[in-house]
Amino acid sequence: MGHGTNRVEDMTSPNTATARETIVEIHSVCLPPKKTTFQKLKKRFADVFFPDDPLERFRNQTWRNKVILGLQSLFPIFTWGSQYDLKLFRSDVISGLTIASLAIPQVHHLTILF
Repeated sequence: MGHGTNRVEDMTSPNTATARETIVEIHSVCLPPKKTTFQKLKKRFADVFFPDDPLERFRNQTWRNKVILGLQSLFPIFTWGSQYDLKLFRSDVISGLTIASLAIPQVHHLTILF
């Protein structure tokens, strides 16, 4: 077959015909169990409003650990506060001053217009 032609040549040999005769096994697949409309609605509601289980961390915990985890959920400083140091505080101050320097001129400009 030449380059750029549309002609197709049969390149099979007598030995490849037996190689194509392979045995195909078919596996049966079970259908999922039937669910009621209420079960489907409950599942969709849970997937939309609670994509993960927010209370998973509280399962199988002592009462004391549940209180600590609850406080960490409400006040994240309890989670990262122990690792907070002077270097991070310095970075936060510089970031705050940078944002303030950008925001103050815009606020001043708006007060002149009104």
